[in-house]
Amino acid sequence: MSSADALRYAGAVLILVVGAIHLQQYAVLIKDVPTIGELFLLNAAGAAVIAAMLVTGVRLLGAVGGILLSAGAVVSILIARTSGGLFEYVEPALRTPVLLSVIAEVAAILALVAYLVARRKDEGRPQSRPSVSQ
Repeated sequence: MSSADALRYAGAVLILVVGAIHLQQYAVLIKDVPTIGELFLLNAAGAAVIAAMLVTGVRLLGAVGGILLSAGAVVSILIARTSGGLFEYVEPALRTPVLLSVIAEVAAILALVAYLVARRKDEGRPQSRPSVSQ
């Protein structure tokens, strides 16, 4: 397995972690919050689709989607922690699931950006051909 593949798989796992946290938080806390509840469900669904893309043939789009999903989630929590909140929802404290989600989101961004860089470097290398033994 190449380093690019390892980074891609790590990104997929981290995106799934982000989606799982959002789904869990939806179920136990956020489901009745207007707009935010629906956004948590969309995050979880998007994470599942993006992770599937990363482990199948739609890798580039999956990596870009994962970076955008994670960055959007980080920006959203930063806005929700302000006094005005996000869609009138204010995250009252830096709870453990919020902290874990932010860590997974930042790690996913780093892994997927590194994957894109490694992928680009691999594209520039000449492909080695296996020798044929007689």
